[in-house]
Amino acid sequence: MFFFKKSLAFAALLLPLCTYAITGNPQNNQQINVNPLVKETPKLIEQREAFMLAKKAMKSGDISEGLRLKKEYLKDYPLSIYIDYWYLSQDPDASKYSAVKKFIKSKKHVELGEFLKNTYIEYFANHGQFKQVLELFNKKKPYPDNVALNSKETRAMCRFYEASWQMKKASSGAVAFASSLYQRLTVYPDSCFGLMSLWAQKGYLNSKTLLEKFEKAYISNRYESQTRALASRLQGTNFASRVSLEMSLYDNPLNVLNDNISGNVDGHRAAVLAFKRYAKNNPQDAVANFEKFSSMYSPSEAEVLGIKQIIAYNFLSRNSTKEQIRWVDNNLPAVGWSDDLKEMRARRAIWFSEWRNVYALIDFLKDNVRSQINWRYWKGRSALEIGRERQGKAILTRVAKDRSFFGFMAAQELGMRMPFNQKGLSKRAKWPTTVAKNKAVQRFFELNAMGDANASLEWKEIAKTASNDIALLMADWALKTGNVNYAISSIAIGKRWDALSYRFPVAYLDLYKKHSSSQNVSLSFLYGISRQESMMNPAVRSPVGAVGLMQLMPATAKHVSKKNNWQYGGVYDLIVPDNNIRLGSAYLRDMLDKFDNNRILAAAAYNAGPNRVLRWASKDGLKRDAAIYVENIPFNETRKYVQNVILYDVIYHKLLTGKEGKLLNQNEISYRY
Repeated sequence: MFFFKKSLAFAALLLPLCTYAITGNPQNNQQINVNPLVKETPKLIEQREAFMLAKKAMKSGDISEGLRLKKEYLKDYPLSIYIDYWYLSQDPDASKYSAVKKFIKSKKHVELGEFLKNTYIEYFANHGQFKQVLELFNKKKPYPDNVALNSKETRAMCRFYEASWQMKKASSGAVAFASSLYQRLTVYPDSCFGLMSLWAQKGYLNSKTLLEKFEKAYISNRYESQTRALASRLQGTNFASRVSLEMSLYDNPLNVLNDNISGNVDGHRAAVLAFKRYAKNNPQDAVANFEKFSSMYSPSEAEVLGIKQIIAYNFLSRNSTKEQIRWVDNNLPAVGWSDDLKEMRARRAIWFSEWRNVYALIDFLKDNVRSQINWRYWKGRSALEIGRERQGKAILTRVAKDRSFFGFMAAQELGMRMPFNQKGLSKRAKWPTTVAKNKAVQRFFELNAMGDANASLEWKEIAKTASNDIALLMADWALKTGNVNYAISSIAIGKRWDALSYRFPVAYLDLYKKHSSSQNVSLSFLYGISRQESMMNPAVRSPVGAVGLMQLMPATAKHVSKKNNWQYGGVYDLIVPDNNIRLGSAYLRDMLDKFDNNRILAAAAYNAGPNRVLRWASKDGLKRDAAIYVENIPFNETRKYVQNVILYDVIYHKLLTGKEGKLLNQNEISYRY
């Protein structure tokens, strides 16, 4: 050990840029924890210090010193692969490309390999080396067309299509993708600028595409600033007079009915666009004025269809009446029924118990929608309702094998056992022998011992690439050591959905029991809310400001504290589990009291606010059951939220008591929704 320190000190004298001392804590006074897989030997301590020095050197630009430390001291150290990664990823250069490809192909570290791949895709794209970009994509499109993409996936598609176009391999798909990206009314990622510049240079960004985007923004009230900006850009085009006329009607679109402005083509089209805007914001009034509008402007079939589609989207919303739905059925021709409208119409058919329509409409949904568990449930349910008992029971029996809200609903209705489908560790899984030789596990524990944030990266590597036994043993370790988030993420990342004990950890049990008892709220319901809200992370904050295990908004916490005469010290109080659970359980009690002890309505109120839930209540006197109500919750987020919370409640009840409960209690079954 003395020789090691001396040699590093000597090296520091020889290398002016290397001014780091080996003694003391080299990384901001990091605390060294215990690595349970290895003994704390002098050699291990030396290697840790050398690794931290190498990291610091490379991060500050002293690459040669980092590589020297690796070569001399870290040959058999698990984390030495990070030095290779830092060398390749910092200051990307074409001269490193063969080494980059070798690193990625080796799959010694899948996550770092993916980071490296993305780094060099960006590097080569920015330097106009598009052949290499396509090589890194293996010359294959990263994602299918016509699927919803997140920001990361959109960036990848942009780079792929940009490189393909530059290499004369662009397809119509590249043009279609860029065109659809431009027509979005939201900002696209920076990595898409290259593709969009190409698309524009090839003549696809012209006054017609500008006008198309302008008219899309014009109809909605959400994009006023964008509408005005696009209108300004169109002033120097052939559409200038038309756009000026349209903007004169922007604030008061119904003015088209006061003065006939259809003296020319521009006037006619401006009138149609203004009436579409009117229909978007006042659909019922638009129907009443449609005949007058038609007599004044004689819209074409395509223009009529566009107006009727806008009205249909409004009339098929959550608060639509039977008369409004009948108007859609009678007035919107088959060609006008988009996939979204079909799904909306099916939900309204469910709401009004139009079971023959439900049964028929489901067959017209897209394949990937029709195969979803809720629509399979409604196909079976509607079959039963119209007398197709054998078919309905057969469908629902298959649905009842799915661990989901509607799967459990089908099981309860058929008197079947709930499909928990729980799995755990196999008998052959032993700690620590099963995990000890896994490289990602070794790296995780070493990084975790040093308090290095890259430990979470290794956890992801384990979840994605390790065997089921290794991943579940690590999740088991996470629960036993209080690392609840690691346990849940291990299951989610690796899609090991049947490992319920790790996917739904029973954390802070004493605190939850205390506040469950004091507020008379079911323990499993509290856990169901918390698991959905925060994945049991006491320190998490949402983009809108909700904090902690039960994701309380500071204003809500303040209100609940005042109501109960509790002290409240502000946002930081909500990070403390005891405070958060106390306030969250009290607020949940309030919601249960407000909504007749109905967990479905209380959960919806917890997510979307009690006032919205009151507005969603039936106003027509018809009796609806819980499944119908849940399917027709208007916000997609709240609809899924309620399903998850009720399902998680049942799962937690099983984990806490060992007994299988029901999805819904009698009060919720008989409730008039």
